[in-house]
Amino acid sequence: MACSRFEQLPSGRKALSVFFTAGYPRLNDTVRVAEALQAAEVDMLEIGFPFSDPVADGPTIQESSLAALGNGMTVAELFRQLEGLRRGGVTVPVLLMGYLNPLERYGRERFFADAFRCGVDGLILPDMPFDEYRINFKPLFEKYRLRPVFLVTSRSDDARIRDFDAEAPAFLYVLSSDAVTGGRTDVTGERDGFFRRLREMRLKSRLVVGFGVSDRESFAAVTRHTDGAIIGSAFVRAIAGLPEGETGEASDLAALRKAVSAFIGGLR
Repeated sequence: MACSRFEQLPSGRKALSVFFTAGYPRLNDTVRVAEALQAAEVDMLEIGFPFSDPVADGPTIQESSLAALGNGMTVAELFRQLEGLRRGGVTVPVLLMGYLNPLERYGRERFFADAFRCGVDGLILPDMPFDEYRINFKPLFEKYRLRPVFLVTSRSDDARIRDFDAEAPAFLYVLSSDAVTGGRTDVTGERDGFFRRLREMRLKSRLVVGFGVSDRESFAAVTRHTDGAIIGSAFVRAIAGLPEGETGEASDLAALRKAVSAFIGGLR
């Protein structure tokens, strides 16, 4: 596969990926949040397309999804907004994260084609079975040059992990716990052993930890044996409650940039 934005990530430091919900806190905040995160030197962006019945999201992200849907966010609206993403100067890898139901309702091939057109680099679909990926989705990932991401837990056996690794994913999404997003991660000896086990497998893919990473301390703990971490719920909380801008359909830009800069600065 040709060199992608994932291969151009800065070397010599642990990758910081930030998740946020499209259309939150306000409908037209999506690209503004992405641009503010780029300015704060985040390494990757994960943009969640909201769904009313998520299976893996904790209460914070669930609430942001419901708010975004109430603001009028749809898959079609998300792609309309993302048309300006790369023109606005966002150069870091961007992934879309969400569930199969809204993707299928939008149209499978239409979704992939629009993602490619908008400069999206990969997709995280937590409820996509691996066999379904191989049969129905892999041809679309290849056709539209998008990279998949597969979720790995402490219960994943080595053979399945190596199957994931062989698909050249953007990274392996290593779950720090078997619960939902937003909880606190305490890296116990068992959890640290899980991360070491993955490292010792000498996989080709980048290992990026998610679920329960919320601050500088937890980021440092989970990246001791991995390549990076994802922060979602804590960031969503950090941008909640911002004052609205002049139109009411976007947050005040100065306040948004300040909140993003302060949060990311506290991590590094």
